[in-house]
Amino acid sequence: MSHIEVVCVGIITIDTVALVDTYPDEDERVVAQEITRGGGGPAAVAAVALSRLGIPTAIVGTIGNDADGVEVMKIFEREGLDVSGISIGASATAGSVIVASRRNSARAISTRQLIVREKLNRAAIDLMTHAQWIHADHVGIGELSQAGIVRGKGPLLSFDAGYGVEKFDASSVDLFVPTDKQVALRNPGIKLELALEKEAKSAKNIVVATQGFDGSSGYSMDTGFVHAPGFSVDVVSTLGAGDVFHGALVAQLVQGYGLQEALRRANAVAAMSCRGLDGQSMIPTTIELNKYLEALA
Repeated sequence: MSHIEVVCVGIITIDTVALVDTYPDEDERVVAQEITRGGGGPAAVAAVALSRLGIPTAIVGTIGNDADGVEVMKIFEREGLDVSGISIGASATAGSVIVASRRNSARAISTRQLIVREKLNRAAIDLMTHAQWIHADHVGIGELSQAGIVRGKGPLLSFDAGYGVEKFDASSVDLFVPTDKQVALRNPGIKLELALEKEAKSAKNIVVATQGFDGSSGYSMDTGFVHAPGFSVDVVSTLGAGDVFHGALVAQLVQGYGLQEALRRANAVAAMSCRGLDGQSMIPTTIELNKYLEALA
């Protein structure tokens, strides 16, 4: 039986990120303060966060048989991820070119999408069947049925509901994590606290809303409504911070923290990741996280 506790399913990319002061105008050239390449994709970044925090983790998805795919595999292996569930297809590995602006505190993204996603391989299905948790992004959530994975019959299911989930059936997952804006779209005219309560009671699960620099809030039948404020750090880029939060939240729940403390710790992990230009390089380990929180106490 697999020792993997969490399997992340979804998008895998290789990203080139440039940090500039301001965005260039049309036909203008600006000098980047820094340019870096790193791994990206919601499921992939969450998987790295989980592994850094000490959770045995596997990543499931599709990459291409190209140089970017080789680079992605090296990143995953360096991070200690189980990559046996990755399928290699004929399409080029997905990737993005990202320009992050210090002055605008924003980013512009140009993405090359994976044209064809391969079917889940046998190792992926085995990993998913025996995991404690499966965490899926907006692409991965549609692939769970290939492995016969449904809520209540196997692993607990976590969904990174970043966007486009106005009609999503939240009762199909155990942990539903949209942004506060998506919660508002799903529950027009209802305050966040009441909307989370309504969602969680209807779906009989845990619902968490990410709130950017304001932290995160959640509701479960065990805790009721809880909120954890965000943390202040010297931000280089917020790229991937939401994906880091999702992985960190699942990690804290696996490690046995209650919902409010899990939110607080996940907020800290996401904030600390913003000290790096890419989405992965500054994700802390559990030791680094604990030292950071102890220094603030």
